[in-house]
Amino acid sequence: MLLVIGLFTITIYHALLSYGEVTVSAGAASLIIGSGPIFTALLAYFFLKEKLKPWGWVGIFISFIGVGLISMGEGDGISFDPRAILVLLAAFSTSLSFVLQKPYLKKYKFVELTVYTFLSGTFFLLIFLPGFVNDIRTASIGATLSVIYLGIFPAGIAYLTWTYVLAKMPVSILSSFLAVSPFFSIIIAWIWLGEIPGIISVIGGIIAILGVTLVNIKGR
Repeated sequence: MLLVIGLFTITIYHALLSYGEVTVSAGAASLIIGSGPIFTALLAYFFLKEKLKPWGWVGIFISFIGVGLISMGEGDGISFDPRAILVLLAAFSTSLSFVLQKPYLKKYKFVELTVYTFLSGTFFLLIFLPGFVNDIRTASIGATLSVIYLGIFPAGIAYLTWTYVLAKMPVSILSSFLAVSPFFSIIIAWIWLGEIPGIISVIGGIIAILGVTLVNIKGR
């Protein structure tokens, strides 16, 4: 089961999302990934018997609307192509992985489960090893540092902290916080890259936060 968790958490999610984003617009990808909390809540209901109150479901859909507004207000807007199905499958894959991990946090410490997940996910990614060796030789310093950054912060630290909190609270409640991720993205882009967010994106971010707040106050 640890191999299965790693397969869905690391291998399938990142591979499908990466292939999908080659042609899918950033706005569309963000909107599709924003459906993750809905998938997670449904899977948690059927497999973990976690129940949200009606206000909890309302909060999740409000957050999704907020993510949709952010997607509309950023970049090239929302335009779908056939690879969008890969991004949708990636969103479902990571949602399924959250539900699969939850029972095993009673047996393993969060650090252990995170490490096992990364190792098993890496095992399946070895299929890309031949191309990886060539890319390492030809990659620029900037690209290499970017990959290292992605491995440490949004992968290593983020998965570790996520697994820690997953051991402490219902997965359907926790997953609602993913809806504020796009809002943080536009704030970071504003500070770091000087990209001024549009008013629609700001409104969408506020709506997403309100939805998450509703889930946590009224949804339990």
